[in-house]
Amino acid sequence: MSFATGIEIIGTIWMNLIRMCVIPLVVAALVSGVASVGDVRKLGRVGVRTLLLFAGTIIISALIGLAIALLLIPLAPVSAESAAAMRASAAAGADQVSGQAAQVQGIRQFLLNLVPANPVRAAADGALLSLVVFSVLLGAAVGTVADQHRAAIVGFMDGLLAALIRLIGWIMWLAPVGVACLAAPVAARFGWETIRSLAMFVLSVVLGTTLAAMTLFALIARFMARVPPLRFGKIITPGIAVAFTTASSLVALPTMLDTALQRLGLSKAVAGFVLPLSATINRPGSAIYQMCAVVLVSALYAIDLTPAQYAVALFTSLAMTFSVASIPSATVFTTAPVLLAVGLPVEALALLLGVDRIPDMFRTGLHGVSHQTLAAVVARSEGEEIRI
Repeated sequence: MSFATGIEIIGTIWMNLIRMCVIPLVVAALVSGVASVGDVRKLGRVGVRTLLLFAGTIIISALIGLAIALLLIPLAPVSAESAAAMRASAAAGADQVSGQAAQVQGIRQFLLNLVPANPVRAAADGALLSLVVFSVLLGAAVGTVADQHRAAIVGFMDGLLAALIRLIGWIMWLAPVGVACLAAPVAARFGWETIRSLAMFVLSVVLGTTLAAMTLFALIARFMARVPPLRFGKIITPGIAVAFTTASSLVALPTMLDTALQRLGLSKAVAGFVLPLSATINRPGSAIYQMCAVVLVSALYAIDLTPAQYAVALFTSLAMTFSVASIPSATVFTTAPVLLAVGLPVEALALLLGVDRIPDMFRTGLHGVSHQTLAAVVARSEGEEIRI
């Protein structure tokens, strides 16, 4: 017990390294991503329809994950003593975000908090929701300025994002040590209760992603793409399998493009636009994971969240799923802003990293389903025939 407690400082330093990257990563990723789309007026009907499909399915997926987590995670309750001890161990982190949590108390305050009077102050205070709104609006404005100015700003943000990803890569090399040094004292203090809660969390993610694939995207395939769900699912299985086994949508992209062009008969214009864009920013599985994480962490620390706070988490999750960087366990890392936005301690991320392999495979497998299904929907909306 004393050894486990003694090495906790190493884990805390590692967690602080992650925290220091959160604010600049959020700003750089959102400004660059939104600005790279260009002038919204130039997107055309295909681009607007595609982005609306992404946002709609991500929001519904997040609600599915939230509902399942609220049902399952309370089945493995944590004792009041354990929750109090966990809150005490995360007191420093809680102090940093308690102000934001206290502000999220109703629809009026929620709306007021959306727009920061001072974005620099919002960044210093860890007011992630306000910072997300500022970054999205700034990115949209950058997308409308003259080409040379847009290129300069996007280039700077891309360079900053690349540097942050490299820095995060270095930090993640230390993940085995950092996770062990944070998880060991938790396991020593709370033991079986924590393991049981984590098992329910993993089960929630697995069931949430599976349910979304078998209901939400099956219904979308049937009624929006107008294809038989079972036959369509069989055809797109290669892309899903690659995404599931590699836990990478980008690695699965060549397989998905081949399936779309050769097996489904989608046009190059639709497949070549929708699938790369979807593999880059469309992550409904990450939304499910992040909402399950919010429920888990609130349960572990016995912090009751209000409906307004769940709305904040949902909004922040939507923004984060649009800006997940290509780094190891990226979704776990970008869960930090979601937790911070509602005043939950990010120290729990160490526990999530320790059990991430199975959730990572299932959420990425759902991404493979989503990318290909929505490509078929866009193709059908453009009057294309789908070869099934």
